[in-house]
Amino acid sequence: MGFRTVEISKACEIHIKDGQLEVTSKDGMTLIPVEDINQIMVHGANIRLSTMDLSILSQNKVAVTTLDEKYLPTAIVLPFEGNSRQSKMMHAQIATDREIYLDLWCRIIKQKIYNQSRALSIMGLDGAEDIIKYAEGVSFDNVNRMEALAAKEYFAYYHAGLNRRTDDPVNSRLNYGYAVVRSAIVRSLVASGFHPTFGIHHDSQLNAFNLADDLIEPYRAMVDVVAHNNVGTNLQLSKVERKAIAHILHNACMVCGAKVNVMASIDIMVESLKRIILDKSSEPLQLPTILPVESMEGITE
Repeated sequence: MGFRTVEISKACEIHIKDGQLEVTSKDGMTLIPVEDINQIMVHGANIRLSTMDLSILSQNKVAVTTLDEKYLPTAIVLPFEGNSRQSKMMHAQIATDREIYLDLWCRIIKQKIYNQSRALSIMGLDGAEDIIKYAEGVSFDNVNRMEALAAKEYFAYYHAGLNRRTDDPVNSRLNYGYAVVRSAIVRSLVASGFHPTFGIHHDSQLNAFNLADDLIEPYRAMVDVVAHNNVGTNLQLSKVERKAIAHILHNACMVCGAKVNVMASIDIMVESLKRIILDKSSEPLQLPTILPVESMEGITE
């Protein structure tokens, strides 16, 4: 399985030859083994990639994500058949009892809020004690309300006056980081046979990646910490800033009592969900716990 996140933002020609991704721009040529690539993030004008090369990337389970000017994902190209048991997995998703999904959603939101509390402590900000109370109060009846209240208070501590719906340098960094993690989750889901449209909680008919938007929740605070460490005043991120934020996939977190990088934790979480949905396992969903920023693996841009 690939481990590199490749970002392409300059005008270039992209080809695949002899198992190598060949990126040619005015600055020269870069070669990267396709088998090393986890995902490709694309944003910018005059980036040319053939349909045949897209097909080869999909066959190698490389996710290709296009981003708009606000660093929000506009499309993700994934393999049509990601797993030999794909049909069985999708039918199991549809047949799973709603109470199981509600329990999963409560666990996800509790961990999300817990990680938000820890994130404030890691960043040396106030509010950790106030936020953790929301996690302790989560129940089947109030999970969405607790999530909303915690988020409102959390972002007030994180960045006073921040409005997530406006163009803002902070939002540019958060959006880019979330897009990187979301794409990695989608890729892992498809490789395990899940259909990412069928969510645990999210169920928008206009969203092809509802399940990824469920599972990203505990990871958001990890992006927040990395973005907080890369504060800038520009809406458009520099190459150095994008690379630093994309490194989130290789930062440390805890899952199943072990320290692993975020990319590995995503695969562990998805495999845990697969056992719960497909094999009717009664195990708790394996979710990540945020740690102070620590790199566990390199990243190539």
